[in-house]
Amino acid sequence: MQQHGRQTGRNASHAGPFHSGIQTAFTMHFSIRHILSLLLFALCSFALTSHQLAGEKGYGTDRSDTGREDIALNIIIPGNDSTSVALSRHRIAANTDPENRAFINGEEVTVHPSGAFVGLVDLSVGETTAEIRVRTPEGATRVRDLHFHRPDPGTITPPATPEVIRYTDDQLPVVARIHARRAFLNSGSGTDRLGGARLGFLERGVYLDVVGEHGSFYIVRLSESMEAYLPMRFAELLPEGTPSPRSLTGSATVSGTDAFDMVTLSLSRRLPYIANMRTNPNVIEIDIFGADSNTNWITHHQSAEGIRSVSWDQIGTNHFRLYIHLEHDMHWGYHIGYGVGSSLRVQVQRPPRLASTQRPLEGMSIAVDAGHGGDNRGAIGATGAAEKDIVLDISEKLKNRLEQDGARVLMTRDRDINVSMIQRSEMVIASDAHVLVSIHANSIGTATNPDAIQGTSSYYRHHAFQPLAYMVHDRMLELPLRDFGLIGSFNFTLNALTEMPNILVETAFISHPEDEIKLLDPDFQDRMAEKIVDGLREFFRKYGNASPV
Repeated sequence: MQQHGRQTGRNASHAGPFHSGIQTAFTMHFSIRHILSLLLFALCSFALTSHQLAGEKGYGTDRSDTGREDIALNIIIPGNDSTSVALSRHRIAANTDPENRAFINGEEVTVHPSGAFVGLVDLSVGETTAEIRVRTPEGATRVRDLHFHRPDPGTITPPATPEVIRYTDDQLPVVARIHARRAFLNSGSGTDRLGGARLGFLERGVYLDVVGEHGSFYIVRLSESMEAYLPMRFAELLPEGTPSPRSLTGSATVSGTDAFDMVTLSLSRRLPYIANMRTNPNVIEIDIFGADSNTNWITHHQSAEGIRSVSWDQIGTNHFRLYIHLEHDMHWGYHIGYGVGSSLRVQVQRPPRLASTQRPLEGMSIAVDAGHGGDNRGAIGATGAAEKDIVLDISEKLKNRLEQDGARVLMTRDRDINVSMIQRSEMVIASDAHVLVSIHANSIGTATNPDAIQGTSSYYRHHAFQPLAYMVHDRMLELPLRDFGLIGSFNFTLNALTEMPNILVETAFISHPEDEIKLLDPDFQDRMAEKIVDGLREFFRKYGNASPV
């Protein structure tokens, strides 16, 4: 073709009328073909553009730019391109450049100033593909497909219900002895991500009557009308013929030191107990199982400044109840245990004495717990931010503000390390802190709409500590944060402590992009810390001992 073209060019000046006509006809033919080509290109371009727009509206999929890996698209949740699920919905959390647009299965979703975007996809039984698309202002796109497998619920075999085994009369008594740290009793065999509903903790050397088994639990009989569940890992069964743990109660003594009050009850065996803090009036109520009363006197020393009186009831056979009536209008915590022997000791905290009402935190000891840490990242935001890092930043700011108020601060972790819950508990108890504040960032489950839930919340386990949770939560709501609520009976390990008033502050939802922006903002973190300190100031000012020395 090139050679033919060159020959035509050389002979053009010598062409006759015939050749000129052929050339003219060729030129006209080429022009028409060129015009048709341009029209065809324009029609194709229009069709392609329409196809792109239709894809963004859910009517099709454009993959012409799917190889554009220079366009930011980071999928945070789910963590894999292929995910097996049990529920009919799954949330999406991802991020891109803030100026881009984002689409989930063709529906446009909000891209927040952080670049984060979230959504929820419906999943059919079987295989479902979800398309995540981002589009630059220039119109270039990047697409990623997420694959979900949801089995037919009818084909899922529910987990086997553990068999309940009841020991026969000729097998009883069966006696167990606690050998683990921080052993606990549950009210039932149910469980969730926080474990079962706990009745209380037991120390090493406590004896219990075992009457059966349910899965990984021993069923223990506390009284004629009450049973509880003990995880098997906490105890050892004693040799056959070991008698049931029983004891008569002896005399009780009420005394005090410069720092706290003490109630001691004489027993001959380490028996199981459950303790509760009652309010209006303030009473510590202790049920001791396997005990019958032989308490014929209670000696009360004047050194016990915070205890009004001590009394008892025989609730039933082998069920003894001790009442410790308090002088003050707020529970400041107690520690219960057997110590060296078998006498039960209850150390009762008094209200701390304030240096001044103007600086109520001066001289106070505050434990600050930054949740998670190390390989435990906690929840993850759509930007990829980890809860463990955010709460450590907030906790450090809280520590600084508390120290400015003259408080002594214990941090359960001050760097990115993993500290077990038992270690945290024992560290806080050993610190003799007046209060404990645990800092976290909240998150929703995988089947919840991340756009629908946001805000701050405070949690407590014991109703007696609700005033602290309320005061801190009330101050947090002075920030531009929504109210997610005040939550009681929360079965978190550090909320189970009775040694001091304690709360868990879920500062905001890291799963909600607007809350996540606030959580990542150092200035907003500092404002959160200040509001928590405001709540603590109010609590100490109201319930601390302001009497002059």
